[in-house]
Amino acid sequence: MKADIYYFSATGNSLTTAKMLADCLGDGSECIPVASLPKTGTISVDATAVGFVFPVYYGDMPYILREAVGRMDFSGSPYIFCVPTYRGHQGAAAQRLNQLLRGRGQKLSLSWGVPMPGNSRLTSAQEAAEMLSLQPERVQEAAKHISAMEVSDYDAAEPLEATRVDKPCNFRGIKADENCTGCGLCVSVCPMDNINLQEGKALFGDNCITCLSCFHWCPVEAIYMSLDESIARRFKYRHPNVTSEDIAAQKRQS
Repeated sequence: MKADIYYFSATGNSLTTAKMLADCLGDGSECIPVASLPKTGTISVDATAVGFVFPVYYGDMPYILREAVGRMDFSGSPYIFCVPTYRGHQGAAAQRLNQLLRGRGQKLSLSWGVPMPGNSRLTSAQEAAEMLSLQPERVQEAAKHISAMEVSDYDAAEPLEATRVDKPCNFRGIKADENCTGCGLCVSVCPMDNINLQEGKALFGDNCITCLSCFHWCPVEAIYMSLDESIARRFKYRHPNVTSEDIAAQKRQS
């Protein structure tokens, strides 16, 4: 099955999942980073099979993907699937995506999640190692169901409530401390261009989707990820097969 797979990734979980999935589906399936799509105007989608791979935040889709889907113009009636990556649970991410697609005259046919180490919720080293070792198998399982073009119903019985990530906002209070060296790595990996360097220090705006890419890729651990002190300085997580350049490249690919 040839599919266009739109993905967003902050720490590499969804990036590697999207690439594995494209390899499993074959037939020239292509991975398209959502951060590289035009920021305004209609996004034309003409594939006969369309996938979305993304991390689950607060039981919801990342805002950057939500906003892009809202501007997509689909040709015909493609088979549409999603493969959320998640640490705790998938929440209503599939129902949210289906709701957005319904607004574009389409529907979600299948959602098949892949558990992965969390970039917010804590994951022990043993749990992370197990999840990473099972990732290829779980992606292959997802590909099997997608290739069979299975269909499920994702219409929500009741209207979905707004979540904390339904619009950009730095509600976590993400900021850099005095250890910031002004290297600019956080600027390069931020998908929303929400970080600027002023007087050699990283300054965060409010156009934040709480992806925590800045936190996990900071080379000197100068960034607080939360107002909650119990996790504000939690250990960093990056997928072992992904580099900061891979994350930054999402904004440049087309």
